[in-house]
Amino acid sequence: MASAADVFRSVNPDGSFKYASQLLDTSYSLYLKSESSVTSDVPKSIPWVISKKEKQLEPLILQFAQKHAVDPALVRAVIAVESRFNPHAVSAKGATGVMQLMPATAARYGVTNRADPVQNIEAGVRYLKDLLALHKGNVALALASYNAGEGAVARHGRRIPPYKETMLYVPAVLTRLEAARSTTAP
Repeated sequence: MASAADVFRSVNPDGSFKYASQLLDTSYSLYLKSESSVTSDVPKSIPWVISKKEKQLEPLILQFAQKHAVDPALVRAVIAVESRFNPHAVSAKGATGVMQLMPATAARYGVTNRADPVQNIEAGVRYLKDLLALHKGNVALALASYNAGEGAVARHGRRIPPYKETMLYVPAVLTRLEAARSTTAP
């Protein structure tokens, strides 16, 4: 049985590849299993240890998840992978804050200070909601869009782009999502 974090691949007539988060037709085969050696750094099941930083951010996570009708466990999982709950995290590509907002995404959602957890989490949750709507509730594609950008997923036929970072990111968040759902933060 396929896991939500599995990645499937099909070969086009020109030899290029198409990727999907589910088996779309018989031309697709399993390419990356969530517990494969490629994702061995992401355990299949991990305990959720609630950090001091997470406890501090939990009221904001719950507030904005409820306000925008997004699963708070998904928000926690994204934050855990993106920044480990560090509001001052800055990536090499310029993403900032607990939900690692890029400047264009922050501007799109009216964020004036990406390091401010209130603005960052609300914008990140709104973005997740929009991505989930765009992908008709497909969490794996929403996460791929969150990581690689909406355009990357669109360019790859609404499939997970064949970028190593994204192919590791999606299973990492889904693994943490499962752990977050099994643990209630105080």
